[in-house]
Amino acid sequence: MAQITASWRMVEMVAERLNQKSGPLGLKFVGEYGEKIIPAYPAVVVVPGPRAKTLHGTHTFQVALELALYIYHADLTLRKRERSKADLQLAERVETEMESDFRWVDEDGGARVIHGYIASEEPGLLQPDVRKSAVVICTRLTWRAISQRRF
Repeated sequence: MAQITASWRMVEMVAERLNQKSGPLGLKFVGEYGEKIIPAYPAVVVVPGPRAKTLHGTHTFQVALELALYIYHADLTLRKRERSKADLQLAERVETEMESDFRWVDEDGGARVIHGYIASEEPGLLQPDVRKSAVVICTRLTWRAISQRRF
């Protein structure tokens, strides 16, 4: 399989892996593209970010892609301090899974990216694109990947 260079394919790849590992990670829902209705918690929603393409050599584009993973814990039976800690522990488990294979090797042994990694963790953020009356606190992980496309 050729390396993935399209944002929508990257979202599918990441969401598929998180769905496959949802049990061990403790996730009850994996969404895509900024879904507003989250039927079960803890949850993660995978949202595409910037994509940049540069010439990298003869007949080669290097593509840098970024995804945001919004993590929602929402266990309101816990005190704020305990919820914040639980959110960060869930984010750590997701980060560990995302970096368990930096090349995201497919079933045929081909690398889907050159290198993918969690670049940042930002706890205590508001859910993107919500009304002021619907404030939802989450943790955002930013995942970056480098890929190449020959032409």
